[in-house]
Amino acid sequence: MSLWLLILFVIVLSGLVLALWYIVKLRHRICETSKSERMKLAFLHNINNEIHVPLKSVADLANTIAKDNLYLSKNEKRNIADQLVYHSNLISTLVDEIIMFSDNSKEGRQLHIELFSPNALCRRCLEGNALSIYHRQAVKLNFKRELNDEFFVKNDRHLIELILNKLILNACRFTEVGEVVVGCNLSENTGSLTIFVEDTGVGVPENRRNNLFSWFESPDDIQDDVEIDLSICRRVAQKIGGELIMDENYQRRGTRFVLIVPLR
Repeated sequence: MSLWLLILFVIVLSGLVLALWYIVKLRHRICETSKSERMKLAFLHNINNEIHVPLKSVADLANTIAKDNLYLSKNEKRNIADQLVYHSNLISTLVDEIIMFSDNSKEGRQLHIELFSPNALCRRCLEGNALSIYHRQAVKLNFKRELNDEFFVKNDRHLIELILNKLILNACRFTEVGEVVVGCNLSENTGSLTIFVEDTGVGVPENRRNNLFSWFESPDDIQDDVEIDLSICRRVAQKIGGELIMDENYQRRGTRFVLIVPLR
């Protein structure tokens, strides 16, 4: 009889242990789901704030063009066209971010590998963000040429452009005086293309540097929208097999971000 009681006790104990294990596992899943929901809400809040700016600008430009008594010179038409292209590119970038953020499949978006000139890409991104400093004459956008224009690399140009546009936009946002410099080289990281964005802005406070890219791990620690942008940029960089870092050895005033892209 005591043997049967012992067997029954072992069965009940095993059942309790198994039930406890399921409870702990379920609690972990609930916590992860809650964390994921907070991340999504923070991300959507950021997108909502960012997308209102270009949409309002497009609406204002549309109202301006619609005036019956409006006369525009060639330069004014060109300026309006440039602004429309700029704001449409901003909206396109935000849509790309949403796609990248929501892509949770195992393989995700397939890379579209193509041959392109890093110099041409840097210049294109600078030109595309020129209106970011349109009303700040004390800030210049400059390209630092270290590679020949005939040098080409293979990678997903669109994703690299997405990262670069975000880095330039953030650099312009925090730079009131001085310059934003974009360039690329092969000397900084052996076997890789290095694309950098430097600015003479306010820089990143010491107490925020360790968490600058960690929003996906700790969404509650986020302090502003820039950390969301940088987190997504790092995620995209990893998708192309690269790395996005902040240059801790940068000695000038401001910040320097480095995108390391493997050569294929």
